[in-house]
Amino acid sequence: MKLSDIDLRLLRVFQAVAIAGGFAKAQSALGISQPAISAQIARLEDRLALRLCDRGPKGFALTRKGEQVLSEVTALLEQIDETAMRLNAISAPAAKRVRFGVVDSMVTDPNNPLIAALRKLRDEMPSLKVSIGILDYLACFEELRANRIDIALLGIAGNERIPSEVEALPLYREASNLYCSPDHPCAAVSNPQDLKTTLAASEISAHSFVFNPIDKDLDPMLLDHSEGVAQDTIELTAYLALSGSHVGLLPDHYAAQWVQAGRLISLAPLSDTIFSDFHAVRLKSPSKDAILDFIWDSMGGKSG
Repeated sequence: MKLSDIDLRLLRVFQAVAIAGGFAKAQSALGISQPAISAQIARLEDRLALRLCDRGPKGFALTRKGEQVLSEVTALLEQIDETAMRLNAISAPAAKRVRFGVVDSMVTDPNNPLIAALRKLRDEMPSLKVSIGILDYLACFEELRANRIDIALLGIAGNERIPSEVEALPLYREASNLYCSPDHPCAAVSNPQDLKTTLAASEISAHSFVFNPIDKDLDPMLLDHSEGVAQDTIELTAYLALSGSHVGLLPDHYAAQWVQAGRLISLAPLSDTIFSDFHAVRLKSPSKDAILDFIWDSMGGKSG
């Protein structure tokens, strides 16, 4: 198996679950809900073609092969982290830089305060270097903890919870709905109950920080990650919806251009709107950083 960035994140989820002793206990460390953790572990088990743990009435326990995998994962991740530290030590001291991590496709949302904050930052501190990485939800927290980014902007949906070691600043609410192409079977259905039946037989793609976006009795057929197609970005969901193969859960602001062009049809109000509450997050720290506090205030926060 060739490791990818996605695989490494799944391994970190597995390690956190194993250390915590269960899915529920790992929620605060990972910042995602128990169903989302379960989905990540199932995805890793599918990737490895083996069962990593037993979860049932008797509680959580690693299988024998799960214990072997944990040993290998611990050694691998320790080596990766140690190598990253050595690489950082080799690099020369750089000019002051502020590092952002953002989930994909936020740039089209008019409520996103980051662009205005960056303009204000450029006016006040023109020599400051700024870098922005496009990351998924779990990677944002991973990069914060590793001190590779300073501030992350991400959406929280459903039962997700922000980890306790993180300071969060509420920014805005993003609405997402189901969309399909005009030639998709769902496009011709107007009766809500018939639509639910048609959706149940459809493949549905959803972005990475929303788990099971449809009501619980629908049980949508999400993408099979082991087939080489990842269900991790809004852009990928748009490709699949536009191609006619999938119904896509997309932010309304992102889908608007294709709706206006007649290439996507919204299934709302026949489907429930999903709301993601966007936050800026940073690690809690007793020490002050004037530049980060300035940015925090520019996005609506109060430092101090």
